[in-house]
Amino acid sequence: MSTCPLGYGDTKAEDQAKVPHDQAESSTKAEPLSGERERSTIPSADGSNFLYPSEKQFYASATAKGHQLNPNDMSMVIAIHNAVNERTWQDILKYEWLHHEDCAEPKLIRFLGRPGELTPKARLGSLFGRTLPFDRHDWHVDRCGKHVRYVVDFYDGQQSATHPVSIHIDARPEVSFDGLKDRLLRWWHG
Repeated sequence: MSTCPLGYGDTKAEDQAKVPHDQAESSTKAEPLSGERERSTIPSADGSNFLYPSEKQFYASATAKGHQLNPNDMSMVIAIHNAVNERTWQDILKYEWLHHEDCAEPKLIRFLGRPGELTPKARLGSLFGRTLPFDRHDWHVDRCGKHVRYVVDFYDGQQSATHPVSIHIDARPEVSFDGLKDRLLRWWHG
């Protein structure tokens, strides 16, 4: 599996236990993490926009899962996390536009991280030599009363001197009759 450019991926809790004591201590001497949360542009089912996690929340969650993060990098990690989520929502809205006459404002019900679980497309691509995604999410959308699930694979993108972190997002409707129909319509309309 590919490794997330933000430090996620194959790191296991056992690996965290191997961190030298002095390195672990130095990471706790960082500047205090911000508790401030940023409001997204993504509407939720209750009508308000989702709030992104604060630096403090994100760091606590990631380290509890066994990921090793430098607290001093958290402002950049949060900026990248939020930008990736905003871009994912914009990609989902490209499919939702196919239904704009029936539903002008789809809303995100929730999303679920499913790291380590491959989508059928990712599994098939790997058989032909494509790199595996470093993460996968399922985004559940309320299309004015109709529940729609999108699957999202996150891949390492093409890095460059001007873009040291690059993430390719592959967001699409789930494999179902309606989902496949939307994929075909989007492909047809370009």
